[in-house]
This record gives sequence, C-alpha cells and structure tokens, in this order.
Amino acid sequence: MARHREFDENKVLDALRNVFWEHGYDGTSYSDIMKATGLQKGSLYAAFGDKRALYQKALARYDEKEVSDAVHMLRNDALSPEIRIEILMTGPIDAAQTKEGRWGCLLCNAAIDQAPIDQETENSVKGSMERIKAALTYAIDDEVKADHILAAYFGARVMVKAGFKKERIKNIRSQILSMI
Repeated sequence: MARHREFDENKVLDALRNVFWEHGYDGTSYSDIMKATGLQKGSLYAAFGDKRALYQKALARYDEKEVSDAVHMLRNDALSPEIRIEILMTGPIDAAQTKEGRWGCLLCNAAIDQAPIDQETENSVKGSMERIKAALTYAIDDEVKADHILAAYFGARVMVKAGFKKERIKNIRSQILSMI
C-alpha cells in the first residue's frame, strides 16, 4: 500500500522553483533542496525523481506562475497595448529593487545554464518564451515588434541579474514603449 504524502505539494514546488531560481542547476545541491523543501532525499526521489526531474518541476512551476501571469496580462483586452507592454517592462525595474531580483529570470538562467546541454530544458525554455511571444503578438498585433520586445524584456532581466540599476532598465522600457 502506498503511503499518503505528508507535505503540501504546491509549497514544495514553490520551494524547488525558488532554490533553482536563486542558485541555478549546478549551484543547487541536494542539501539545498532538502533544506528548502523540508523533505529528505528519499521522499524527494519518491515524489518527484532525481535532481534533473526536480529542475524540470521547478521550470514547470515557473511557467505555471510567472509566465502564465504575464501571458494573462498581455491578453487582457481591458488594457491598451501600450499599458500591457509598460506593465511587462516594469517587471524588471521592480525586480532591480529586490534581493530576489538579482536571481534574474529562471527562464534566462535556464537558457544560459542548462538548455545548451539538456534537450528537455531547451524545450521548456523555448515553450515558455514562445507563450510570451504569442501573447505579445496578440497584444500589439505585430510579430516583428513582439520579437524585439521579447528580446528587450529578457535582456533587461539579465541586466538586473548583472547588477544594472533601475534607471538603465527604465531607459530600455522607454525605448520599447516609443516603438509601439
């Protein structure tokens, strides 16, 4: 008979997302994962699989939360296209003010860190980015400009991780808004 899980799966998935987001795949040890989730190695393996599977769960959780929120906002017809893009591009500015903002974007981190060496990660990252691109295209009805906005957005996220201040990111937002 299978044992009943004695943990909140959503809390564990959030903890996994955060630990990989902060430290990256290679920078995250099993000790970090166990500390973040409060679970032992055996429980983690039984519930989710090995470290690679845990990382994929973290990416899926990021998509489910952060990416879905962005997509929903970009598809909100109650907002003008300009307001939708301004909200999107304000995210990195707000992130620059926080410790967690220096974690960057989990998609950017995964694209640089693991996508070149792991096909499943590459597929996850591309899938999330394509969802955002489709929502951008919907918001502004221009696929070429949507690609530019996507690149600027993820570039701004990387710049925040690198320690650039919010004033630089505000300039990027202004340039993006001027092209809409």
